[in-house]
Parts: sequence; structure tokens; C-alpha cells
Amino acid sequence: MRRWPLVAALAAVLLSSGCRSALEADKTAREPSALTADLVDFRQGLILLREGRVDEAILMLNQARAAYPRNAEVANALGLALLYKKDYRNATKLFTEAIGLDPNLVEPLNNRGVAAMEAGNLEDAEKDFEAVLARPKSAEHVNARFNLALLRGKQLRWADSERELTTVLADDPGYTKAVRERGLARMKLEDFRGALEDFLLILREDPKDPVANYNAALCLLTTDRRDLAVRYMERTVQSAPDSDEAKKARRFLGGEAGLTGRDR
Repeated sequence: MRRWPLVAALAAVLLSSGCRSALEADKTAREPSALTADLVDFRQGLILLREGRVDEAILMLNQARAAYPRNAEVANALGLALLYKKDYRNATKLFTEAIGLDPNLVEPLNNRGVAAMEAGNLEDAEKDFEAVLARPKSAEHVNARFNLALLRGKQLRWADSERELTTVLADDPGYTKAVRERGLARMKLEDFRGALEDFLLILREDPKDPVANYNAALCLLTTDRRDLAVRYMERTVQSAPDSDEAKKARRFLGGEAGLTGRDR
């Protein structure tokens, strides 16, 4: 299963551990186009951004922007760097600028939606995601639909969120984060069997995933498969001892030990 790209904008950690992810480093950002291939500062800024060296990336991208103030891709990249820094207001300005410079460049529209969602402006975010989906189909559609699913979750519209995530997975079955988020949405809908299927699918690819292990255990508890649930709780603690899920799993396992002692 693939890892999730940054333009989801670099978008989104919010249903579970955060939105696609506005805060995650971009491992798969696209290469510069022919229009920007000669921009040394731009290329170096993208490399630094992928490595998580955000302050250095901002310096390089500002230099690129000073030299090429009419380049939409440079404005978009600088906006992403500011999105990493949670400077949503200035990131939004840059994405809007990029859209004005090149209305056919769809990434800044999706990225602006992420900035709005992270800032709590759900109505503005929804408009941007839906505007992307109204465009001719492109790779950015999957990103925008995933982000829209996260937004539905923030609105507590879990059935809509689950439906959007299922559509994402029809287009991109290897999108691991969409599988995880759908599992969480299904738990909210009390579809524990469907949620368990999603979490087990993740664990086939990454047996140490703490969110999948912990929530698989919760699903198993709803079917009285307590012994198996305990095993998944133990895996949560062993695989990611510092995670929030591990803390909750320890509390559960401590309670189990107390129950066992009383039984004896």
C-alpha cells in the first residue's frame, strides 16, 4: 500500500491521528514542470520540504518567489511550507495567489481547502474540495475526496464520510490512510464487522500500526472475542509503546489483570 502524498494536501490529519496530512512531510510531491525546471531555488526548496527542513525550505522558496513572482508553482510550494508551520492565513494567501496566476493548476485549490479545514473554516474548505471534484478528473481528485471525507467526519456526518472514503478506495485501493479512516468512520456507525475488516487489512501491510491494532481490539470486544482482543491490545503496547493507543491499551490490560486476580 502506498504512503500518502503531500498534496492532499499535504493535506489532511483529522479524523484519527490528524488531517491528509497538512502536517506530514511530502514523500511523493511531483517533479517540477518544464516551466520550473530551471528554478534552482525552487527545486532545492522542494527537496528540503520533503526532508522536513521547513525553515530552510521557506528561505529557498522565498528566493525563488523573488526571482519568479509570476510562477504559480513557486507560490503553491511556499504555501505548503507555511501550511507545515500552521500559518494558515499566509498559506491561504499564497494558494489564492497561485490560483490567480494559473487557474488551471488544481493543486493550490485543494491545498487552500486543507488550510481552511485546519483553521476550522469548514464551509470554505468544502467549497474548495468540491471545486476540485468539479474539474476534469485528475490525480488530485483522490486527494480532494479524501479531504472531503475528513471534513464530513469533523461535521459528524459519519455515513457521508464512510461513503466518500469507499469512493476513494475504489479509485485507489492501495491508499492505506483511507482504509484506516474508513475503519474509524465505520466504528462511529457501529459497523464493527466492517471496521474490523479495514483494520485487519492495514495490519496485513503494517502489523505494528497502533491505531489499527487498538481499534481492531475494540471491534473484537463487541463480539465477545475477549482473548483475541487482549492479544491486539498487547500488540499495541509492544509495537508503539509511546502512542496514545498504547496508553489506552495499558489501562485496559491493567483492568484485565485486576479481573483475573479477583477471579482467582
